[in-house]
Amino acid sequence: MQELLSTATIGRTHGVHGFLRVYSLSGDYDHLKKLKEAVAVLPDGKERLLSVSAVRSDGDLFLMKFSGYETPESARGLSGSVMKVHRRDARPLGKGEFYIADLYGLDVVFNSEKVGEIVDVSDGAQAMLLQVRRNGRIYLVPYLPVFVSKPDFANGTIELLMGELMDL
Repeated sequence: MQELLSTATIGRTHGVHGFLRVYSLSGDYDHLKKLKEAVAVLPDGKERLLSVSAVRSDGDLFLMKFSGYETPESARGLSGSVMKVHRRDARPLGKGEFYIADLYGLDVVFNSEKVGEIVDVSDGAQAMLLQVRRNGRIYLVPYLPVFVSKPDFANGTIELLMGELMDL
């Protein structure tokens, strides 16, 4: 399991004190209000460790300020980043919930035989799309009950219910 989880995106600066707009990927902001540190994955792929110095709301905006980024000019360099946090600091899971990151690396099985591995997950029009690698090819499998079972994290598998999706 991944220790760092993508939890928010960092938007534009707000005001003259280096605050940035932050958008939760889960829609929940409570866990972000308590955050002390995070990792920003910049648009160029570089990572920066961030120390949260202030959190506040301004109307419907959720704003965060990070140590060392005290002006709009310095904070602007973080715009467009993905904020990752330690699993312990992420939004708590409810019963039956899981983090999308936990799907990565699961074996995809069909008729009790491994037929691929989940290498990525993307948004689709109606559901998440599991990107499954099989024999060097990538297949897109909608994460819907008609196509796949619920993940079995104890065994590291998810069952494909329609082999046609992967030319089986």
